[in-house]
Amino acid sequence: MAGSRVKVSRIIHTIHATHDLYKCRLLYQDALGGLVFAENYFPAEDRDCALLYVANHMVEPMAPRTPDDVSKPFARLTGKIGQSFHSFELKVANGKEASQAFRDAGAAVASDYGIFFFVKAESTGGVLLEVCETPMPNDPYDRPGGWGPQVGIGHACSVLRLDHIACVTGDMAKALHFFTGVVDGEIISDERTERPQAGRRVLLRIGDTQVAFIQPDDTAAGPLGAFLGKPQNGIYALVWEVSDAAQAQAHFARLGLRRTQDGCVSPGFAIDPEDFLGARHEFVAG
Repeated sequence: MAGSRVKVSRIIHTIHATHDLYKCRLLYQDALGGLVFAENYFPAEDRDCALLYVANHMVEPMAPRTPDDVSKPFARLTGKIGQSFHSFELKVANGKEASQAFRDAGAAVASDYGIFFFVKAESTGGVLLEVCETPMPNDPYDRPGGWGPQVGIGHACSVLRLDHIACVTGDMAKALHFFTGVVDGEIISDERTERPQAGRRVLLRIGDTQVAFIQPDDTAAGPLGAFLGKPQNGIYALVWEVSDAAQAQAHFARLGLRRTQDGCVSPGFAIDPEDFLGARHEFVAG
């Protein structure tokens, strides 16, 4: 990969760090129609996870088995950021070559287990990345003719697909350098935004997924400034497209999940992150 950008074929999933894996998994199943296809334990980091799809996007709720054991990197990081989005994962053809290419570009690589590794947030404009070349266990995505985003159609939440991953950065230049210079992301739009405060919003396509980076004009004020001012890994929200916003809101109300428009980066609404174990999910009409 020397002399060229690292090719990303897809964004595999977004990790949701939690203290209660069972409760988190049920939230995705009940609220968003999540379909679980695997669960596993990773001894090297002493953490459990579930793998599930919400329509076309995989989410991985993940919890440390021994939260107080800060000798393990996941427990240590979860102790720092709390319950929140942890990272998203890039699929590459060759993990060793990608790891070397990132190092050659000056990025800090950590927890390199051979089959996957992480790129630290300070190298990407604020987003922690997982990078992997191997398929996820039992992933229906890899079954020819056996998977498609239509699997989510019909659930009461009316989610159709992931619209985009929304990230907040305090250094747009660094984010764009990494995601369009080191990685083969492509800019779709670069414009001003007022949601939820004045700033610059750049929408990229990375692999098969749209990712928006927002840099507020005032990085020390407003909801985005507050986000930047606390320990976090850059992922602000998952923004979903729904076929019927009123139906979705009624469904969330029946589950006791509060809705809000405060802090939304989209023109839709969100489930109050406090009701979704620290993760912000926003919903826009299709």
